[in-house]
Amino acid sequence: MTIGSAESQSSFSRLLGNTRKPSLSPRNILFIAHNHPIFAPGGAEILAHSLFQSCRELPELRPFFLAASSHLHNSMHTGTAFQSLPGVDDEILFWGDRFDYFMQSQRMLSLLHTDFTEFLQDFRPDLVHFHHILRLGVEALKVTRETLPRSRIILTLHDYIPICHRDGQMVRTQGNTLCEKASPAACHQCFPGIDAPLFKLREQFIKTHFDLVDQFIAPSRFLAQRYIEWGLPEDRIVVLPNGIQLQARAPHRTLHPKEKRNRFAFFGQITPYKGVDVLLEAASELLRSGFDDFSIDIYGSASQQSETFQNRIHALADTCSSHVTLHGSYMHSDLPQLIAECDWVVAPSIWWENAPLVIDEAHYHRRPVICSGIGGMAEKVEHNKNGLHFGPGIRRLWHAP
Repeated sequence: MTIGSAESQSSFSRLLGNTRKPSLSPRNILFIAHNHPIFAPGGAEILAHSLFQSCRELPELRPFFLAASSHLHNSMHTGTAFQSLPGVDDEILFWGDRFDYFMQSQRMLSLLHTDFTEFLQDFRPDLVHFHHILRLGVEALKVTRETLPRSRIILTLHDYIPICHRDGQMVRTQGNTLCEKASPAACHQCFPGIDAPLFKLREQFIKTHFDLVDQFIAPSRFLAQRYIEWGLPEDRIVVLPNGIQLQARAPHRTLHPKEKRNRFAFFGQITPYKGVDVLLEAASELLRSGFDDFSIDIYGSASQQSETFQNRIHALADTCSSHVTLHGSYMHSDLPQLIAECDWVVAPSIWWENAPLVIDEAHYHRRPVICSGIGGMAEKVEHNKNGLHFGPGIRRLWHAP
């Protein structure tokens, strides 16, 4: 299995080459994610696990994958926070239900100072690559540095959670408008139940632990700039595009006489920030205006969302059920087969996004992308070249000059 692009491979190799512990024996690499893709197939989880799997194939590397899972997939065992996965000896789950989301902190520090420390001492990774600190806690960075003073610590920034308490989306709670910059006053407006000084305390607490990171990876220039403006040292952030698993490209759909490229598809988790409701409202509006020469397939699940949100999605889908199909969750390995049946991929997120995996995969399979023209989406999709932009939350295409 190979991870593209060549830029991603060479840049990661340079990061790996800077480990402080030179050795002729295989280098140990620990990959840490905030869940396992078999339980939560989000973009960051898939990317982290794909990179781990690719390193498995390199004889000079000895990788290990640690996923900090929730109570939905893992339970606390007597005497240990770890749980093995059946059939594998280089992957493990960490029980992460004692996590303080606001402070991004581990409430049961004993889990880090005993179990996690012992794990680090046993495996002794030359490089620890965090893909998130969710469910583990920022203190894991400090424990790693104290336990492995000569090892290198890398943190890939997949979203804005360290900056923004609203799920790292940088979307205001009032009206779901985009937030340009976090501040104690602005964050207090979004969360009036939390005093403004606590947001400053949160920021300093996270930054203190981030000081222990040797290198930050930003998959997009947009995200890198947001973190630089937040206060991370520019010389410790490298913009490194995400790679994808290389596989046979999905063929284009064979058109019948007079048939058009009019099949659209959404792939991903259905959350209030992913804009599926925007897509469904646009479909309903098209049908009301008399335009019905299209179909939309929506692949993804909203099962982890509130009942109110799920009901809204199903109610909107019912208004255009003749042209829209909700398929539910899908296996990531099925993507080539599913994307072969569509002509366009739609990414209607209402938040800035970073570097959506689905856009890379759509382009790899030679599908143009219609997306919100903001953040990392606008960076990946060139308007009128490999896709189209539209304003976030609205259904009007932007006309670039």
